[in-house]
Amino acid sequence: MKFYLFFGLILVFTLTTVSCGGRVPDAKTAQSVSTRYFSAYGKKYPETTFGQKNVEMVKINTIEEISHNTALADTIVHFFNGHVGRALVKMEKKFPGGWRVVSWEMLQYR
Repeated sequence: MKFYLFFGLILVFTLTTVSCGGRVPDAKTAQSVSTRYFSAYGKKYPETTFGQKNVEMVKINTIEEISHNTALADTIVHFFNGHVGRALVKMEKKFPGGWRVVSWEMLQYR
């Protein structure tokens, strides 16, 4: 009886941790997806801030889950000319392709 109770508790704990894990991108993935997106955005729209001042790198402050397979990343965007911008990036996980940027909003620019 004790064995079944112990086994059941371990099974429930394992299933709970496995089902909730991996639902947000890690920082490295979010960084590469955001950098590629902002670079492509700058090439597509050269009159914008991203087109005039090319993106050097993106740093990730925080990543939080909004809903299943949807995450919100607080990012710091570094431009080649030394300026820095802060942006919120909403990412969505699609099955064959992985994580992609759905929308973003620039909060600050210095």
